[in-house]
Amino acid sequence: MRYLRKRVTSILVAIFLAAVLLTYPLPSPADPAWQLVPEAEKVPLATGVEYSAYRINAPGYTEAVKVLTINPRDRYTVMESAVSHDNLALDLERPTAMAARLAGEGKAAVAAINGDFYSTRAPYLPIGLQISNGELLISPQGYPVLGLTGNNEAIIGTPVMTAYLEVSGEIPGKGDSVTRVVYTYPIAHVNRERGANMLVLYTPAFGAGTGTNEYGMEVILGDIDLPVQAGRTYSGTVTARIDARGNTPIPADGVVLSGHGKAREFLKQLHPGDRVSFTIRFSEPRWHDVVQAVGGRDIILKDGQIVLPAGTTDSLVQSRHPRTAAGITKDGRLEIVVADGRQPGYSDGMTLYELAAFMQSRGIVAALNLDGGGSSVLAARNAGEFGLSILNRPAGGEERPVTNGLVVFSTAPRGKLSHLYLFPGAIKVYKGSKVPFVLKAQDNYYNPVPVPERVSWQVRGEVGRFVSPGLFQATKTGRGEITAGTGRVKTSAEITVVDEVYRLEINPAVTFLQPGNVQQFTVTAYDAGGNEIYVDGSLYRWTASEGLSGFDPEKGQLVLAGPVSNAWLKVGLGDHEAVAAINPALEMVIDGQPVAGQEVNLVVRQNGAAVAGAVVRQVRPEVPQGRVTARALYVRTGPGTNYKAITLVPEGYRLAVLAGPENGWLRVRLQDGREGYCYGDYVAVQEGSRTLGHTDAQGTIPFKAVVAGSYSFVATKEGFLQANLDVVFNEK
Repeated sequence: MRYLRKRVTSILVAIFLAAVLLTYPLPSPADPAWQLVPEAEKVPLATGVEYSAYRINAPGYTEAVKVLTINPRDRYTVMESAVSHDNLALDLERPTAMAARLAGEGKAAVAAINGDFYSTRAPYLPIGLQISNGELLISPQGYPVLGLTGNNEAIIGTPVMTAYLEVSGEIPGKGDSVTRVVYTYPIAHVNRERGANMLVLYTPAFGAGTGTNEYGMEVILGDIDLPVQAGRTYSGTVTARIDARGNTPIPADGVVLSGHGKAREFLKQLHPGDRVSFTIRFSEPRWHDVVQAVGGRDIILKDGQIVLPAGTTDSLVQSRHPRTAAGITKDGRLEIVVADGRQPGYSDGMTLYELAAFMQSRGIVAALNLDGGGSSVLAARNAGEFGLSILNRPAGGEERPVTNGLVVFSTAPRGKLSHLYLFPGAIKVYKGSKVPFVLKAQDNYYNPVPVPERVSWQVRGEVGRFVSPGLFQATKTGRGEITAGTGRVKTSAEITVVDEVYRLEINPAVTFLQPGNVQQFTVTAYDAGGNEIYVDGSLYRWTASEGLSGFDPEKGQLVLAGPVSNAWLKVGLGDHEAVAAINPALEMVIDGQPVAGQEVNLVVRQNGAAVAGAVVRQVRPEVPQGRVTARALYVRTGPGTNYKAITLVPEGYRLAVLAGPENGWLRVRLQDGREGYCYGDYVAVQEGSRTLGHTDAQGTIPFKAVVAGSYSFVATKEGFLQANLDVVFNEK
């Protein structure tokens, strides 16, 4: 559902990127005639959250960009770094599902986005640091991070972790003296896979077990003051020591130390009942104050400047992809930018250079590239709605399960009715259509509230009337305004009524159906500018090809009654029509006499019209065929005259060519099944199964049968059922 306050006026951004280009050249020159088209700007989702949407029309590509602006210091706005199913190693989960799971009474989900890059195999671990509600879920490993401190300050940096295990021991001295000794061993990771000679700390946030192999030792520590946080030292008691087994269960109230190689030898000194401690710190103390953190791959803006490497060959940087990025403005606001991609005609994607330049133009001074591609998603609650809706168009067609995400909540109390919104907010309607308008309501905190029972509906401009509450019928061309309200709270929507369309589009335009299949068809009307025109379905006229039955024009639905090919449905409005092809099948014929040695044309058509670009293959005979051209030809046991003759075959004899030529000799199969060799200069060879090529503008492709016999051909083209042709070529 689109927001009411949608702006459709194109703004020529002649200086967009211009300043950037002076100091940081993009991989390809940016034309100053870029257009930034705001589709929605600063739409309030909550007291501290706004949504904006833009289209960028640039020479050579187009881009759809969504922006979430968050005020971390807003008293009712809460951000959380979420992990799939509250468990790092368990599974993947959609960001909207994370938001729904974490929401509760007095804590409403406002928005959700995807988070870090992650492993595509189990365990699905993020590549960077993650902290959730102060708990260290997984340690950093050199990648940058977006963090939110306890003082609601957003920061971006590359934290470095230092962690170590500390074990105390006693060494007897002279007499009764004892020397206390402290041994330490570095902890390589928290909740990551264990490598050679590594000591890894596993907490309950990782999963049910460590997932390690048997080549190590694991020590369970109990009596731990969980959760584990950075900047602290923890003490615990050894409750068990397991050697050469692996995948130790992680207790809900404890941790597991897992060591391999040298780390394993270090752990051997521990025994049940021993007290040990471990310390986890960051090299920069400010990261000890971070309560929410999610990682990314590249810092793209720092101190207001683009910091990407120039001339890189990294395709993740220089190629256009769907993107998700997080940025911080000079005044401390957090902006989430989601750019769609891999959808020609709608949105091509952005390079990291272009993404950085766009964010820089918005006043963002620090920015981090999060996971992109099919993972890029922005979900938010539309005005007056309780649940989250996907506001972008994910490249895979739907929201993808990921390992972690960032969720925004509102804790604002319920207030009084303060805002009304009409959907659609601006619409162009075909004369005679009935349009249902939907009304949504918000309180003074932008929480969704029920729509009042008594709402007045009015029309300004003589373009139509309301036939019932919310149902408008367009009766006259022109511009008007729809107003809905109760008391002092009102809202309006623009309406334009037309009696002409520029083109119609039917979807699907091509479909392949079996008897009994059900296919729903939708029709969209457009004006000359490519803007959609709303048309009441009852105003369309439908016609079907002969023999096609089972179509319901009121529903726009076809239930295929029997087998058909080259059938069609036409839909019309005014002087315009759109056609849907149903089981379009190619036809192939031969143009010329099927005589060996004479070239003919294979012709591919569809409904009598030539089809260019169809791929034609010869499928039979499968192996090359030969025809003897000498008066008589010996077939021998090997490739040479010194080999014994098997038989003597006459001129015109046909045989299968199995291989060759080898030193001028062919390996062949006789008609009685025997195999041998004959000299290739005296055999005319017809190639076997092969691709002949693509048909030309007249739908033709030449073919010559060197050897008489039976031939089979197949013609294929995307969007059509294939054609088959069997031909017998005779001797002259």
